[in-house]
Amino acid sequence: MSNLSYEVELRSKDSSSGSGRKQILKPGSFTGDFEGLTAIMGPSGAGKTSLLNILAGRVTPAKGSTIFLDHRPLQQNSDIQSLSAYVQQDDCMLATQTVRETVEMAALLRLPHHMSKSQKLARAAETLELFGLTKCADTYIGDPSSKVIGVSGGERKRVSIAMICVAQPRILFLDEPTSGLDSFIAFSVVKVLKKLCTMGVTVLTTIHQPSSDIFQLFDSLLLVQSGNVVYHGPASSSVEYFGSIGFQCPKLSNPADYFFMHVLTELEAEAGYNQEARERDLCAAWKARSTGGNAAALVTQAAAGPYQVPKETERSTMREQFGLLLKRSWGEATRNPMRVRAQLVQSIAFAFIISTIWWQLGDNQNSIQDRNGVLFFMSANGMMSSVMGVLSTFGNERASFIRDYENQLYKVGPYLLAKVACEAPFYFFIPLTGATIMYFCVGFQNAASKYLNTAIVMVTLNYAGMSMGLILASLFSDIAVALLVAPLIIMPLMMFSGFFLNADSTPVYYSWIPWISPMKYAFSALAMNEYRGLDLKCLPDEYIG
Repeated sequence: MSNLSYEVELRSKDSSSGSGRKQILKPGSFTGDFEGLTAIMGPSGAGKTSLLNILAGRVTPAKGSTIFLDHRPLQQNSDIQSLSAYVQQDDCMLATQTVRETVEMAALLRLPHHMSKSQKLARAAETLELFGLTKCADTYIGDPSSKVIGVSGGERKRVSIAMICVAQPRILFLDEPTSGLDSFIAFSVVKVLKKLCTMGVTVLTTIHQPSSDIFQLFDSLLLVQSGNVVYHGPASSSVEYFGSIGFQCPKLSNPADYFFMHVLTELEAEAGYNQEARERDLCAAWKARSTGGNAAALVTQAAAGPYQVPKETERSTMREQFGLLLKRSWGEATRNPMRVRAQLVQSIAFAFIISTIWWQLGDNQNSIQDRNGVLFFMSANGMMSSVMGVLSTFGNERASFIRDYENQLYKVGPYLLAKVACEAPFYFFIPLTGATIMYFCVGFQNAASKYLNTAIVMVTLNYAGMSMGLILASLFSDIAVALLVAPLIIMPLMMFSGFFLNADSTPVYYSWIPWISPMKYAFSALAMNEYRGLDLKCLPDEYIG
């Protein structure tokens, strides 16, 4: 890398004051090479993750910044992305997949198309053994929020790295891979990363206060403070360097702890201590120690021409992606004990309540209001339950999908088609069950064609609700926000469905809402289906005013 810099725009609450920009990575500070296992360390807010994202091609740096590979400059972010893999801090995996299924799925999707299925599965088995996951290979990943018991935290972290490394990327980026792990498990994770380096993989990871045993595994150390480099070189030489500028690490002390507590900041600051002055001195000391020869060499090599990224070998085809994702979605739906069961119980329970309230309606004009009420609630519940059902399922998978998509495991089209194809049977069978119970218990017209029309309307309405739920879950990254927004959208559609307000009474500025309300079409279709051919008896004379 050469002269990396990065800044973001700040927005002020006071609009009159305008907006400013904050320098996250300072110009001219980040110049150097990475080899082996490199740890990027620094206090919170120092710019570690920003630097990692820039190097991984996930964020575009400021003009004048250059990233080199094999001493040749890369032209665009996609170049580095095609040669590398990125492991996020949060482990986003499907809880109901086993460890073996997770790694094998990544192998089948990510490895070149010319490899046979047996070769890909063999690579997955090798990866499981490399990361020490053979014993727990048939254990579910698990998720405490979904009540699915699974692997331990350390095994979960190793699985998230293994599914990325099954394709043997040239460069591996990791954001805080030891976060939330105890010292032994964290050491085992970093030891696996060290083993990857011996296989020719360059590993760059941000890490926060590693233990002394973990620190000994690092080949290189990049120490960042307030967007500036204060050290970049062999980890084994860092103690000697800081000792030479007046910061002597005591023997038998963890160098990482000493750097954080007594170099970058002062744990026991005396009167007159100035943190900003300390930062300036550290930056000046490193700039004085590091020479411009390395940067000059990089500029000279840039004249030789940009790095030629190898033509990407075709991975899995769209058809293969669809088949694999459909199988995964079906397993997710059937293995989750609350997934289908809860929606079916909800549909039957609502049908039971409706049936007991509107049991066997009569055929006089008194039943008109009752019939309208039950038809409306059938429409409203069909819409609401399907939207919320999708939000509660796809919302939990959203993070996993984004992780897989960013790592180029599959494309959006096959995932969406597989998701819809998997959900379609449930959104057919569940509303059909509820509609059947209500139709005959409420006492609608006893005709096969009438029942069939009602079933078609209810199933179609649920598909419309499923589509709306997918849109909301895609728009909002936080499922809690999506659940809050959903009623704000559904309630106006419900109010203008034709039950509460006549079409002629609708204010002109709201006249467009009924046309986009699935409940309006469902309620109208159900009402037309029920009232056509229905012989309602006249009211007795004593009720006529």
